[in-house]
Amino acid sequence: MKKIFRLILIIILFIILGIIIFQRVTHNKLALGNFYIFEIISGSMEPVYKAGDVILVRKCDYESINIGDDITYLGSEGNLKGLIVTHRVIEKFDYEGKHKIKTKGINNEVEDPVINADQVYGKVIYRTILFSLMGKIMTNKVAYFMIFASVSLVFSYEFISYFFLDNDDEDDEEE
Repeated sequence: MKKIFRLILIIILFIILGIIIFQRVTHNKLALGNFYIFEIISGSMEPVYKAGDVILVRKCDYESINIGDDITYLGSEGNLKGLIVTHRVIEKFDYEGKHKIKTKGINNEVEDPVINADQVYGKVIYRTILFSLMGKIMTNKVAYFMIFASVSLVFSYEFISYFFLDNDDEDDEEE
């Protein structure tokens, strides 16, 4: 029983470590499956999403985006150029054979510049409470590396002890 628990712990730690490394290395430019993980960096979507919240975004096609959906996209104009933005869809239309979308932060007075459908990463499907808490803690670089180092050390210890050290279960001794 103890070995099964340790194996589950190793798998969970490996997944967390993998997600952290993947997101940092790719700078959120690659999806994990059909999903992205992004951090909200401004208050433009308050009270729905607060700065520091971590959201899960699923890739989608233009047809599945509806007015009122929260989407994440890569800004290409004005003060949003080069930024990853999460705002609410307020209008969809076709212009010169291209799918266009208008968005606006729910806490903003002004709508965003019109975007093309190919700028969209996907629709927000979930605000992760655990990753939001971790994200808020890890905005401090020292805290980030301490947590990363701690998870790495625990994972390494559990991995080595499970696969390379001869640790018999107490349950095995009783049988």
